[in-house]
Formats: sequence, C-alpha cells, structure tokens
Amino acid sequence: MEALQGKGRAAAELLKGLLLACFVTTALLLLLAFAMLKFQPLAEKMEICILVTYVFSCLAGGWYCGRRAERRKFLRGLLLGAVYFALLFLISGMGDRAVQSNLLQSATAFVLCACGGMLGGMLAG
Repeated sequence: MEALQGKGRAAAELLKGLLLACFVTTALLLLLAFAMLKFQPLAEKMEICILVTYVFSCLAGGWYCGRRAERRKFLRGLLLGAVYFALLFLISGMGDRAVQSNLLQSATAFVLCACGGMLGGMLAG
C-alpha cells in the first residue's frame, strides 16, 4: 500500500513539475515574442532561442521534481524532460506541418529537453 502511495505522490510531483515547466515556457515565449516584435531577428536565431526556452523550462521543472524526490533525482528530471518533449511533440503534431519532416530537429529537441530536466534534477541537491 505504501508503494502505491509513493508512486501516486511521484506522479503528482511530476505533474506539478510539468505545470511549472509550462508556465516558464509561456513566460519566456511571451518575452521572445516581444523581442521579435521589437528587433525582428533572423529566423535561425529565433529557433535557437526557442530551444533555449525549452531547456530552461525543463531545467526548472527538473529542479522542482528533484527537490521533491528523496533519491534518484536525476532520473525524475530526465523523466520530466522526456514527458515535456512528448507533450510538445503532440501539440506540434496537431498543427498543419508534417511531424516527420523535421526528424533531426525533433531529436535535438528531445535530447535538449531530457538533458535540461536531468540537469535540473541534479542541481536540486
């Protein structure tokens, strides 16, 4: 019974970490949109800034999950980054563009999200 409660608690903490990551993403993307409006940067620079936004979001969510975990904090962060990417992948798949067309970019985003979450879990100390 205790193991089941522990898993439910871990899932709730993961969900809270995902919500934190989504709030951080929203705030950073709003700042990025304002910067685009003011400075009109090149599209390549904006793509890099969006990836950096994803990494910071996963870092914040992984840090939260790591602070709540008693052990294996880096795995909780890694899981958060993977679930965050899956959520992004599903949402971007709802758009008009083909999901398979940017396989390299998707793989890069997955690795960055997973590593950002894992780093956040490690820094939670």
